[in-house]
Amino acid sequence: MPHDNARPLLSLCMIVKNEAEYLETCLKLARPHVDEIVVIDTGSTDGTQDIARRYADVFEEIEWPNSFAAARNYSLDRASGQYILILDGDEYIADFNGWKTLRLVLQEQQIAGIRLRIRNLLPANGFVQADVIFQERIFPNDPSVRYTGRVHNQIWSTIEAYHKKTGYPILNIPVEVVHFGYVHAREKMRIKYEPRLPLLLQEYKESKSEAHRAYYGYQLGAAYYVLGKYKDALEIFETLDYNMLARGNIQNAFYAYMLAAQAALQLRQGSKALCFCEGMLSITKKEPAAYLLTGIALIMERQIENGVLFISEAFEVNEKNPQARFPINERVVLNVLKDIAERMGLYTIVNELNELQQAHSFSVEGLRTALQRLRTLMVLAEQKRTAA
Repeated sequence: MPHDNARPLLSLCMIVKNEAEYLETCLKLARPHVDEIVVIDTGSTDGTQDIARRYADVFEEIEWPNSFAAARNYSLDRASGQYILILDGDEYIADFNGWKTLRLVLQEQQIAGIRLRIRNLLPANGFVQADVIFQERIFPNDPSVRYTGRVHNQIWSTIEAYHKKTGYPILNIPVEVVHFGYVHAREKMRIKYEPRLPLLLQEYKESKSEAHRAYYGYQLGAAYYVLGKYKDALEIFETLDYNMLARGNIQNAFYAYMLAAQAALQLRQGSKALCFCEGMLSITKKEPAAYLLTGIALIMERQIENGVLFISEAFEVNEKNPQARFPINERVVLNVLKDIAERMGLYTIVNELNELQQAHSFSVEGLRTALQRLRTLMVLAEQKRTAA
């Protein structure tokens, strides 16, 4: 089927609420590269509407329909482009050449979907730096391709059905979408994510199947974790059917184990964290976060030498697997190492780590060197203890 040259090529469709902090950056970067911008506001009170009106070809304010899928689909119905691009108000694509690549692909071939590289930035004080995944964000503007799900709206099943019907490909294109949704101030996080809890709880309690219950249990636990409700998160994660969750999506199971381990660490429950870390490592040994969290949990359980070895392994895996979904947060590792060195009375290393921490430009190589020295000193200490 040829392209319809009478229609715009690409429409950006967004649903927004109180996104004034990042929305202008998103729209300013997108405006030169899309043919139409559709913004649907669901009740902003921070001036989001004024920003949207300056850039949008179609702008409407609607009452929240109590469903993310319904709101998304409302925006799609108002788009005239041949293809839809989905971005949230706290996301943007900054790569000029990436924009050019996307338009070139859409102009040259018919596609059923394009999955972009989403970099979900995580809090600076967390163990993991980011969550990097490919996600379907561009698809045909066809009535059969629509979202489902009141909370975690998804479109993959309808894209896949369109692919099977037409034979058009689904492509992974490594153009990066940067997402700031998990690094807002605590109050904004509360305002943004707390309204989702009743919907998630309802989906969880009224599950139609074990698979449905596992998925919404995972999403409910994740929401509790994001809101800093670590006890509630851990209660959900401890009862989750990880085997059932893995059948649907092995990556969801890994992420659930990872959040569970971090919730346990936040509650100073190292032994529980280790159980969840075992689950992570049973799924894959290519994610540095699994080794880092295991190392921190071991240290919490006073197994300091083994803990340092796992943290060292985290660096090795991080270096060997630059495409890891969960790259580790080196500054958090630095703080962990400082704590270990202080406990052992290795104040020369403490001073080195302090210098690294205060440096204008953070040196990962310097941190790796300190880690190697710490391991060496621990081995020497163990040899002396054994000889005595």
